[in-house]
Amino acid sequence: MAAGDRARTVTSFTDPGVRAAALLSADLGAARRLVRDALGALGADTEAAARLRGTLLAFVTEKGSYVATAERTHLHKNTVKYRVDRALEERGRPLGEDRLDLELALIACEWLGDAVLAPETA
Repeated sequence: MAAGDRARTVTSFTDPGVRAAALLSADLGAARRLVRDALGALGADTEAAARLRGTLLAFVTEKGSYVATAERTHLHKNTVKYRVDRALEERGRPLGEDRLDLELALIACEWLGDAVLAPETA
């Protein structure tokens, strides 16, 4: 329910990340702060930020493999590298810094959507 219009039609408790998102949804204010602090500008509610977050989450899930991420996302390896680099630039910190917070924030964005994303600013 927290994801609103962005919710998937069918969600299983066994889907990767859904249990963490369920825990994060218990305190949406804290989840919003986590997203803001861990993602910086990458936590914006924009299509561009969503693409970068999706690629970065796949990259983290695939343990930093550009090839495996490319296969998972059906993108070229160079596109994955570009998006990961761009996402880290938007975040303002390297991948290894606050790695757990980063992964939890990306999961929160994927599953909770508008409930944790920063509104787009003009």
